[in-house]
Amino acid sequence: MNWIDLSGMEMPDVLPENWTFRSAKECVSAEELAKYDGSFLLTFCSEEIDENAMFAVRDHINVSGKNPLRGHNDDDLGVRFPDMSHPYAVVPNLNIEDAIIIRAGQNAKYPVDAIQANELVFQTILAKHQLKTVYAVIYGKKVRANKIIKLFQGE
Repeated sequence: MNWIDLSGMEMPDVLPENWTFRSAKECVSAEELAKYDGSFLLTFCSEEIDENAMFAVRDHINVSGKNPLRGHNDDDLGVRFPDMSHPYAVVPNLNIEDAIIIRAGQNAKYPVDAIQANELVFQTILAKHQLKTVYAVIYGKKVRANKIIKLFQGE
């Protein structure tokens, strides 16, 4: 599992075997993503939810007017038009009924009531461009890395 936290979370003391961790405040480039094999776990801290909560992301809405795939496509990195009908895999041990929708940007005329997580949306688009499996978790500010790891270990 390749874990990218888009909120600047500190690296966990111990990672499970075959996991990588990267803390970033902005999207990782398509070229960098291509270096990783396997699935991605994208996480983002939101002050819009309870400080101890965690929610799986089930879908997103991009109303930002931006897309990381804009411009010339490098076919060696991924398909031109990735299938975005089901961008997120089901996160183990989080109730899918409680999964949320996130958004990138906002439309003043038609506001979207969803947690804003621009970087997570854009990173998902880049990962799906490369046909990668993406798990996404939005977490509150008191949630620590070990709690997120335990979701995937069945604890």
